[in-house]
Amino acid sequence: MRPTRTPSPIVRWVVTAVGLLMIGYLAVVALRPSLVDALPRWLGWFGRPGSMPTLGVVVTVLIAACVLTFRSGGAHRLVGVSFTVIAAMIAMSAVLGLSSYWGCHDANHPAFFTPLMATAQLVKGGTGDFSVSGRTCPNPTPVGLELARITALSAIFTTLGGVVVGLFRSQVDRLRANLAESVTAIVGIDDDTQSMISGVARTLDRRSTLVIVTSAGDDRVQRARRQGARVVLVDFNTPSTLVSLRLWRHLSRLYLMAPDPATNLLWLDLISRRLSELAHKQRLPLIVRMDDPWLAEAWRAQQFGGSDTRWAADVVGKYEVTAGRLLDGIIATGRIRRVFVCGTSQLTLALCADLTRRTLERDFYTPPGAVPLPALTLVERDAEEYLWDHEFYRQQAGFMSEGPTIDAISEAPTIPTMLKLIGDADPATSAVILVDAHAATTATRLAAHFPDTPIYAPDPNTSIADDSIQVVGMLQSYSMVLDTREVQDAWERAARLIHERYVSTIDPDAPRSQAAMPWAELNEFYRGSNRRQVRNALWMVEQIAGHTWNTWGSPPAQLSGRDMAGLPPLEQLALMGFDHHSAMSMARAEHEDWCRYYRRNGWKYGSPRDDSRKIHDKLHDWSVVESTPDLLNAAVRSLAGTLWSLRQLGFRSRPLWQSFTRVGTVTAQQRSTPWTWKSDAGDTMRAGAGDWAVQGDGKIWSVRDDIFRKTYEPADDGRWRRKGRVQARPAYPGETINTLEGPTTAADGDWVVRGSDGEQWPVPGDEFARRYTEIQPPEEVPVREGSDG
Repeated sequence: MRPTRTPSPIVRWVVTAVGLLMIGYLAVVALRPSLVDALPRWLGWFGRPGSMPTLGVVVTVLIAACVLTFRSGGAHRLVGVSFTVIAAMIAMSAVLGLSSYWGCHDANHPAFFTPLMATAQLVKGGTGDFSVSGRTCPNPTPVGLELARITALSAIFTTLGGVVVGLFRSQVDRLRANLAESVTAIVGIDDDTQSMISGVARTLDRRSTLVIVTSAGDDRVQRARRQGARVVLVDFNTPSTLVSLRLWRHLSRLYLMAPDPATNLLWLDLISRRLSELAHKQRLPLIVRMDDPWLAEAWRAQQFGGSDTRWAADVVGKYEVTAGRLLDGIIATGRIRRVFVCGTSQLTLALCADLTRRTLERDFYTPPGAVPLPALTLVERDAEEYLWDHEFYRQQAGFMSEGPTIDAISEAPTIPTMLKLIGDADPATSAVILVDAHAATTATRLAAHFPDTPIYAPDPNTSIADDSIQVVGMLQSYSMVLDTREVQDAWERAARLIHERYVSTIDPDAPRSQAAMPWAELNEFYRGSNRRQVRNALWMVEQIAGHTWNTWGSPPAQLSGRDMAGLPPLEQLALMGFDHHSAMSMARAEHEDWCRYYRRNGWKYGSPRDDSRKIHDKLHDWSVVESTPDLLNAAVRSLAGTLWSLRQLGFRSRPLWQSFTRVGTVTAQQRSTPWTWKSDAGDTMRAGAGDWAVQGDGKIWSVRDDIFRKTYEPADDGRWRRKGRVQARPAYPGETINTLEGPTTAADGDWVVRGSDGEQWPVPGDEFARRYTEIQPPEEVPVREGSDG
């Protein structure tokens, strides 16, 4: 999706200034009509009474100023912008009206009061002529007065329109959500998640609409609208009201924000089923709220390897967000070397996990001038248990990095204990985070003893805006809310880090293309290209290579930079578990997806490359790449680099699916009406009109028409020969498989087969052995080292 750029502030202010100058000129002409005669002949028409071109020019400029103002403030400040525009129109009508009526007075009509009353009548919507002692005044009618009448009526109708929209706001919001080109949906809001809305809104481009789906009808809805969101009210107790929304057709990003993780997963299942009915695109960004750090990390890891590859999923929780915010503040000081965490809670685990992630990312890429990450010391009687829990999490996740320095002191964080620990460590380079809400007195006493030591104490009554207020010494309170200034999922962070490391390898004195700018300065098109590369890697590794990203509890073999250094790209991919066929197939899929992205955004092939004209010298068809060694090597090396970077950032895959080819023949007949059949588990499966009834091994099943034509070909004896490749894995007994015809249950010994479009179905083990033959890796064609071309 190509973003619509925000108008330049300079353009907006120039257009507004031109409009104000025109209004000022017309006001002066209304006071002194003879000024028009002093203009040059070629400009003498501007401002003359009855001059329609003057009205046309001024109205056009004012409309342009309003449009630019709306687009700059946008949907995020719609109410405030609307009020500003209405107020400006009323003020403009008053100024032009008063200047036009200024001379309308005589002995019976006071000089100031009479023009003022005429102006008031004009502002109220009066469009008739004003008379003084039987004569029309002013005469002739100034252009400024005509413009004042138009503006006054516009202000009145805009206000009435706002009232109507306010009365029917829910219906208007639902309509706007249904008609949106791209929808970012947040399902469920409460006091904790309210502050996230602005952060999400800031990430949207102009074609995206932020929609809040909620059952609440309180002041949270009004606050969400003030933050720029459309609010759609549903009854969460009736699931059909959620899945029946038309906005799912245009979903581009989803946030599930209920406090209860089970509720979020229920919503996810309902929405996933709805999207599967709509044949929606796969790998949509998804963020699910799970406050418990352990649950969040386990679900995040396991979601990567689920059978439904529709989502690029990540998790957010108030402990995780609070931990990140606290560590951001501590690291920003530039002098903290050790952080004492007093007390044990879910925030303690979140602090350990956040610091571990930062260490992993620092191992991958350390920004210039970055200060060292601090060490953590957990202080509480059960601190050792929490440290063991954290180490167990690291082992389950399979982190390669040695991780940050985290130790534990198994003592209560009393004042004497903390005075000794901080004194021994150096108060100037230490910080303290108290996680117990009842430790306010401890925090105050520590702040008095160590005025130069940052101390953070929880306060349920504080707001996010109060976090930076220092009370005593460097004592600060913090709130436990889901407020994040920049809403980034794991894949956004990965794309940013990969790009930043790439930029760091470029000679700072060398000419730099737009694609090689730092992330903060990078054009949104190139940001989108980096995101596309990461998300496409997720899809390829699962759908083409037959791997799973779910390595929780069974991490793949560790690899180091020494293992990979100096190897050709195909050997690097082999070390990561990808055979030659999978590697070449993924290289092709990545190149074609990259070409589609560029061409969709108006780029064309040409040489030499010229970013300003959207010309790129690598926009070749795959047939050209495949036959050109340098281009082929560059494509495979780029793939290996992306997958190795993801692996270094903690996203590791392991083989799960094996490749097979279809064998044997069947009989088949296309049916024109819907019909049903029974699966091996006894479930009723539903076939649509046009599906094929396929019969073999004494059984009958359905195949959708488009899939049938891709996977079967006529045989000589009137039967149909099975063709094509699939991927398969042993099923888990009792596993539910969501097939195209409906859900069914796999039995012990079954295999789960996956087609080229991601569709899945179970096959009994004995039938699988007759219908499918494992593909042996072909003889490898070497890809030599070469230049990028």
